Amino acid sequence: MPARNNVSWITMISGYTKNGDVGSAYDLFEQMERKDLYTWNAMIACYAQNGCAREAVQLFNRMRKPDVGVQPNEKTFSCVISACSQLGDLRFGLWVEEYIHSLGIELDDHLGTALLDLYSKCGLMDRAFSLFEVLGKRDVVSYSAMILGCGINGRHSEAFALFKGMLDAKIAPNAVTFVGLLMTYSHAGLVEEAHACFSSMLSVHKVNPTTDHYTIMVDLLGRSGRLEEAFQLIKEMPTQPHVSVWGALLLSCRLHHNVELGEIAAYNCFELEPEESGYYVLLANIYAETGRWDKAKRLRKLMAKRGFMKTPGCSWVQPA
Repeated sequence: MPARNNVSWITMISGYTKNGDVGSAYDLFEQMERKDLYTWNAMIACYAQNGCAREAVQLFNRMRKPDVGVQPNEKTFSCVISACSQLGDLRFGLWVEEYIHSLGIELDDHLGTALLDLYSKCGLMDRAFSLFEVLGKRDVVSYSAMILGCGINGRHSEAFALFKGMLDAKIAPNAVTFVGLLMTYSHAGLVEEAHACFSSMLSVHKVNPTTDHYTIMVDLLGRSGRLEEAFQLIKEMPTQPHVSVWGALLLSCRLHHNVELGEIAAYNCFELEPEESGYYVLLANIYAETGRWDKAKRLRKLMAKRGFMKTPGCSWVQPA
């Protein structure tokens, strides 16, 4: 059997990356006797793209050790900054940025967009806007990062202006764009506008709503007291609702003391995440706050049967 060269190894690592098989990718990486820059980049990218941000940073630090003898490039830094964004690690992300400048590396579009995402998610919106203004190429990724950052940081009018500018530039929005927009509407309490935006995703922009979009909408409708509408939206989902969607409804039912829908939401949460005691506590609080002591007692028995300890701060004592 002919010996594999680095290109074939990297191709295999990339294949594992696409399939989300991080363990097999790392096993293959460790088998390689001579790891060049592209090999390190492939494995760091595998981690960053599959939600293993901490491992990506750890591998980057291992790569920088003197005995390795490999200097990172733009691809490396782009993946590491993305990992810092996922972790919310602004301190290390800014250190990486200084490291980039110390090597005399100029920001390309990929690096610039990665930094935009870091700044936005960590609250440095003025810095993000300054970088956005000088980016050579603005695409759906950079616009979406900015809109999401504005949504997270309460800069509502700027998020809407960015979306308008994006459409004016004939750049089609994607799912991330709409997460940012819906989050902006939610934080601003603009229920009708959010509903119109959500409806336009598929009908106008041909973007299929995901669990994230449904969760934001259910949360917004629920917090606004429109619990029946939130429940109807869940029933209209084309796929089985994720626990985050039911959890959003459950939280709103506790806020508005809605026992009937709270029970529906809670029991769906119990089924999807049977080991999570927090859902039981939320339903118990609904019962306690509405004086449903018989139901509270039955729920306590169910919790005991499933091995949950009574959570401190959740009172089971019926007032006199």
